[in-house]
Order: sequence, then structure tokens, then C-alpha cells
Amino acid sequence: MRILMIVAMLSLAGCATAVYDSLDRRGIDARAILVERISEARAEAADAEADFNAAANALAAIDGLDGATLARNANSARAAGQQAALAAQDLRLAINSVRAAADRYFEERDRDLSLLGSNDVARSAAETRIAAASGGYRDYLSTYNAILFRMSPGLSLIDAEANALRDAPTSGLAAAARSNSRR
Repeated sequence: MRILMIVAMLSLAGCATAVYDSLDRRGIDARAILVERISEARAEAADAEADFNAAANALAAIDGLDGATLARNANSARAAGQQAALAAQDLRLAINSVRAAADRYFEERDRDLSLLGSNDVARSAAETRIAAASGGYRDYLSTYNAILFRMSPGLSLIDAEANALRDAPTSGLAAAARSNSRR
């Protein structure tokens, strides 16, 4: 299984390199690709936030219900949790795409920098711009890494609650007993 994952990662990395090389030949700048990937990641983050809020609201809607209504809402909560998990995965993929685009962008900037003279004013200015962009990217990445880090426990809590509700799908007493875990 581990070997299969390594092969998949290498093939994806190879595909990304081929795609970026193709885009370079067509005159699409690495900066434009990075900006597009960041924009896509922001959209995925907004979608994930909406899906997580929908899952939380679906779980909160269970309070005070019993019987068939509880079972329907529990199914809705389970479906919302699954949608939040898909959104989390989409966000992870978008962040990985940003990382690949940023790697390509900074490789190009380093290559451009190597073409400038050692005591040149233009080199100093370029180094300053690259350092600022690199610092901004590190801040961006640390923010998204924190988001990704927080999503896993949230998904685990949603899944645990959905599974607990599945054990007694029509019991208002069982749902009421777990109401504190849903808050």
C-alpha cells in the first residue's frame, strides 16, 4: 500500500511538472499560475467553511427531536458531515496545488536572481522582493496549515456524533443525553 502511495505521489508530481512546463511554453507566467491557485484555495476554504457550518447546524437541529423526525435529521446531519469531509479534502488538494505553484514560482525567481550581477542594485532590489514574497507565502501557508490542522478534529467530532445517533436513530432520550457533545 505504501509503495502504491509513493508511486501515485511521484506520478502526480510528474504531472504537475509537465503541466507547468507546458504552461511556460505557452507564455503563462508562474506568478499568474500561483495567483490563480491561491484564488482557488480561497474559494475552497470558503466552501469548506460553509459546509462545516452546515454540518454544525444540522447537528444542532437534532436537539429536542424524537422518532422519525429525529431519524430524518440524523440522516441529514450525517450527509452534511460527509459533505464537510469532501470539502476538507478539496481544500487539502487546493493547498497542495498552491504549494506546487509556489515551488515553481520561487524556483523561477531564484533562476532569475542567478542571472543578475553580484553587486548590482537590481539584484538587491530583486532579493528584497523575493524575500517579501517568501515571507508572505510562509504566513499564508502557516495560516492554511492551521486550518487543515483544525479540520481533522472537527470532522472526527461530526463523525462520532453521527455514528452515535445512528446507534439509536429514533430515541430522543439518547439524542438528549449527547446534546452537550454537540455544542
